[in-house]
Amino acid sequence: MSKQPQVLWAQRESLLFITIEVDEAKIEKLEGEGNKLHFAGSSKTDKYETTLEFFDEIDPASVKHTGSSTRVVEITIHKKKAAWWPRLLETKGKVHWLKVDFGKWKDEDEDADEAEADAGGLGNGMGSGFDLNSYMSSLGGGAGGADFGGLEDDEDDDMPDLEDNEEEEPKEADTKA
Repeated sequence: MSKQPQVLWAQRESLLFITIEVDEAKIEKLEGEGNKLHFAGSSKTDKYETTLEFFDEIDPASVKHTGSSTRVVEITIHKKKAAWWPRLLETKGKVHWLKVDFGKWKDEDEDADEAEADAGGLGNGMGSGFDLNSYMSSLGGGAGGADFGGLEDDEDDDMPDLEDNEEEEPKEADTKA
C-alpha cells in the first residue's frame, strides 16, 4: 500500500510550486491532466502516491520537476489561465498532508509591487532594492540605528525602589478574623 507524502505549495499568478517530501525519491510517475497532478514514487523503504485535484486547470505539458535534493521532489507547473487561486485544491477544507511553502510564497499585492518596481514605479519600497540597513542608518544615531535617546519617560524617575516583602510581618487587619 502506498503512503501519502507531505506536500508543500506556493503560487504566482501563472505558476505553481509543488514540493513533495520523499527521502531519496525515485519518481515512477509524474503527469498532469486537466486540473490534476498525479505523483507516484518510492524511497528505499516505502512507496508514495498522491493525486492533487487543483482549484483550476493546469498546462499538463509544463509539469517539470527538478530534484538534485535527496529529500524532496520540486515541481513547477504553469496554470492554464493566469489568475490567483484562493486555494490549491478543488475541494475546500484543511488537508493534514498539505502545507503552504512560505519560503516560496508571494501574495498578489507583493507580485504587483514587484512588477510596478520593475516598470520604474516606486511600489511600497519593499520590492527589489530596499535595504533596511541603509534606511535605519538614514534615521540617524551614528552606529547604523535610529536615535531613541529622546524617548525616555520622566515619570519613571519618581518610582520607588522595589522592596523585599518576604520577611514582612502580617498587618493587624490580616491577623484579626
